[in-house]
Amino acid sequence: MNIRISITEPIIRTWYFLTGFAGIGMVGYLTVQHLVNALNCRRVGFIEMPKEPPFSAYVVNTNILSTPGEIYHCPDPGFTISVIHWDGDFMTRYAHDVVRTIAHWVYINGFREAILFGGLDNRLRSDGNDLLRVTVTSAYRDKFSLSGVRLMELNYAMVGPLALLMNEFERLNVPAIAILPYAEPFRADPNAAIVAIQFLKELTGVEVDVSRLRELADMIDKELKELQESAKRREGPPHYI
Repeated sequence: MNIRISITEPIIRTWYFLTGFAGIGMVGYLTVQHLVNALNCRRVGFIEMPKEPPFSAYVVNTNILSTPGEIYHCPDPGFTISVIHWDGDFMTRYAHDVVRTIAHWVYINGFREAILFGGLDNRLRSDGNDLLRVTVTSAYRDKFSLSGVRLMELNYAMVGPLALLMNEFERLNVPAIAILPYAEPFRADPNAAIVAIQFLKELTGVEVDVSRLRELADMIDKELKELQESAKRREGPPHYI
């Protein structure tokens, strides 16, 4: 498939490339979408996909109509962020083409490092105080210190577009790190996205307001409690024989 990245405004600082995809806990997508809003990033380009998902909506905000694949730039922290909306079946079928295009674009433009966001199934967590794991490319390991970070366990595997992108960065010798907080596997987990953003601050020093993610987390928790209470009421009182 002919995937093309079209840039409409100059990218001032090619320091950090960030992205994430809808996966476990929706962590990757929640994180990058929040960063775009919280840091007031400007849309500077599009990921043009001939067989893109047939959706269009106001997703980031009501000032711009979101397309399935977009590039945003935040000059002050030097973040360039790619966002794929509505990936679903499309990314299942065409992830290799999309990811290869993104990886080579990052490589050609000489970004200092790539930071990816995803989620780990929290049922794999052995320590309740353990918040996340990371994976890094060989180029990242050679360039940056890994003291104080916990790598993903031996023989555990990432899957999906995030894994494909890390593989491409490994082959291209791009310094890349994937931040993988433990997350709820069957629903969106804004709290895990908050963990990812807090770790991002440790890497870059960039402070990001996460109050909107906390509000979303509280709303989801409230809805879950209401569903649980409703289910209990439907069950009725215990029956005795």
